[in-house]
Amino acid sequence: MKPNLKYLSFSVLTGTFLSLSLPNFFIPFAFLVGFSLWFYLMEKLDIKRVLLYSFLAGFVFSLLSFYWIVFALSYYGGLSIYVSSVLFLIFATAFSLYTFVLFTFIAKKFIDRFSTFGFFLLPFLWVFLEFLREFFPFNGFSWNLFGYMLSYINQIAQITYFTSIYGLSFLVVFFSVSFYLMFSRRDYRFVALNIFNIVLFTVLFIWGNSRINSYSDKGEYYKVAVLQGNVDESMKLKPTKEINKKIIDKYLNLLKQAKEKGADVAVLPESALPFFPYVDSSLKYYFFDKFYKIGIPFFSGFDNVLLKEDSEIDKVYNSLFLVDEYGLYVDYYSKIKLVPFGEYTPFKNKFLENIFEYLQGIDFTKGPGQKLLIFEKDNRKEMKVASLICFESIFPDFVANFVKKGANVIINVTNDGWFGKTSAPYQHFEMARVRAIENNVYLIRAANTGISAIVNPVGSIKAYIPLYKEGIIIENVYLTEGKSFFNQHKTFLYTAFVLLFVLLVSFGMFNRKQSNII
Repeated sequence: MKPNLKYLSFSVLTGTFLSLSLPNFFIPFAFLVGFSLWFYLMEKLDIKRVLLYSFLAGFVFSLLSFYWIVFALSYYGGLSIYVSSVLFLIFATAFSLYTFVLFTFIAKKFIDRFSTFGFFLLPFLWVFLEFLREFFPFNGFSWNLFGYMLSYINQIAQITYFTSIYGLSFLVVFFSVSFYLMFSRRDYRFVALNIFNIVLFTVLFIWGNSRINSYSDKGEYYKVAVLQGNVDESMKLKPTKEINKKIIDKYLNLLKQAKEKGADVAVLPESALPFFPYVDSSLKYYFFDKFYKIGIPFFSGFDNVLLKEDSEIDKVYNSLFLVDEYGLYVDYYSKIKLVPFGEYTPFKNKFLENIFEYLQGIDFTKGPGQKLLIFEKDNRKEMKVASLICFESIFPDFVANFVKKGANVIINVTNDGWFGKTSAPYQHFEMARVRAIENNVYLIRAANTGISAIVNPVGSIKAYIPLYKEGIIIENVYLTEGKSFFNQHKTFLYTAFVLLFVLLVSFGMFNRKQSNII
């Protein structure tokens, strides 16, 4: 099968324009061009060729959207740039097959069977596949869902209160289908459809703007300090006692500032302090000896090592602890959504460990379940925290289930220092920001090297600390009920979505003998 330069360029441009629609590029509506080129390939080529060119489009998309994986592997994993690049190419291949190629294979069936009408099934198909990514492969990988191509317009992002990010993904594909059909069919009906889309977008924008402007904080609140230590990863990768004391002193100084500025509670990033909470060590005593003079409650991420009776390591958790003003551990939550090949190795075996040394050692253990951390001070209303550690914040359904347990605030702790000055910290932050809107709660985000922020329930950023800057922000965080249409009625939404899809497919099959359904 000889490659065609025209189709080759279209596939490359498809991946390019789609990736340029995501953080931190955010070129407005570039996805319309990307999808239109992709749809053209689907319609013009046979199944074998369109799968090949779709694979290339997905591969290019992966290269531009996930290039930061090379940095993380080489920096965190200690792998050479060559080995990191090979592993990334394997990832890009798998991602393209799982998303672009799978979507194209089914989409092509719809288009061939239902002609023009088949295109209107594609938004449903794309959302189904994105939802599948929440759970598979491994613990799921909901990074860079296509709804984030519109979420940066915060007024439009307000619909996630009802539909979650999947509603925005649906709009992205639906707008793209309408745009493509207008040019490919040259039919006044599709011109009218695009005019309708513009009106719909305008109405959503006006409504979203009104929702943002009409929001006002009310009720109980806590004055929360977010600490960004900006600890260079090199200090964590090759720690010495001297380096660890510097890290501790840095956070003690920030905790002291938070106390002096009247904060009720402080939030530190993931794995912020370099000691194990339940293992005695000189560093642990060093921290708490100085902390007693400060005396402010805080949340902090820890590598949480639990020992057996013979002092051998039993389990290691990635945990968020609540520590009171006296230095006592109140409670902790352990991460459930572990990063495959980062925090644990699926299909662990000696062969892989011999090739990649960073896979050797003890894996993190999955936490026992979603558990709220409860903070209360001065007989005020309890702060019920849904704890999201690192990339747990990228899973809409997971977070909605967590908040539905009664949370009135989200705390997201992370260490995005592995990603360097790439797109990843911006992508990660945008995904966490949308979780606040979806669940109608405040988001408190503490990141080692940034972006740390406090975001209100309509997605407005009240304060933030940019990348690679040490600092502290203090804001009043109001406690909402943590109820949104999405997290209260998502089962109904999912069911209605599936039923509507089935009805449309049934309609298409009933009319399949007609030359033109639409």
